[in-house]
Amino acid sequence: MLISICHYLIDYGKIKWNDRLKGTGSQAFLFLIDQILHFLTIWIVFHDMAIPARLLENGEGWAMDEKIAATICVFILATYGSGHFLQILLQNMVPNYELQEGIYRVSDEKIEVKTKHENNGKQEVEITTIKTEQFFHDSPAKIGQIIGMLERTLIIIFMMMDMPQGLAFLAALKTLTRFKQFEHKQFAEYYLIGTLSSAIIGILLGIVASKIW
Repeated sequence: MLISICHYLIDYGKIKWNDRLKGTGSQAFLFLIDQILHFLTIWIVFHDMAIPARLLENGEGWAMDEKIAATICVFILATYGSGHFLQILLQNMVPNYELQEGIYRVSDEKIEVKTKHENNGKQEVEITTIKTEQFFHDSPAKIGQIIGMLERTLIIIFMMMDMPQGLAFLAALKTLTRFKQFEHKQFAEYYLIGTLSSAIIGILLGIVASKIW
C-alpha cells in the first residue's frame, strides 16, 4: 500500500512538471528522476528485508527465482524503459521533413570548387552549389522502436554468454538497412547518436545481467 501511494504521488508530480518543462533535455532528465524515485521507494520500503545489502552480492547466494526475477527486470528496462527514454532524448533530432503520411524527404547540400587554367596563365575559380533531395517511404509505425528493443535484448544476451563479437555483427546488420541514407550528413549524425545511445544502455544493462548470473 505504501509503495502504491508513493508511486501515485511520484507520477502525479511528473505529470505536473512535464507540462512546464518543454525542452528535450529537461524531459529526459525528468524521466530519469522519475525512475530513480520509483526505485528508491521500493529500496526504502524493503530495507528491513535486507534486500539492498543482498543486491551488492553480485548474484551470489541468490535463489533461482530471485535471479530470474532480476533478469526479467533488466530486460524490461532494456526494452520498454530504454525505448521510452530514447524516444524523449531523440525527438527533436529527427532530420526528416514530413511531406505526407509515410513519406519523408532528406535533403543535402554540397559545394564544389573547380579551378581552370587559361592559356594566358590566369586562373578562373568556379564555385558550384549542388542541392540534392531524396524521398523515402517510411517504415511502419514503431518499427524503429521494435528494432531498438531487439538490438538491446541481443546485446544483453551476448554479454551474458560472454560473446562480445556479437556486437560487431549487430552493428553491421543494422548499418546495411540504412546504408543509402548515410550519404546525408544530418541523417548519419542522427542515426549515430541513436545507435550509440542504445548500445551504451544495452551494454550497461548487459553488465548488470552478467553480474546476476
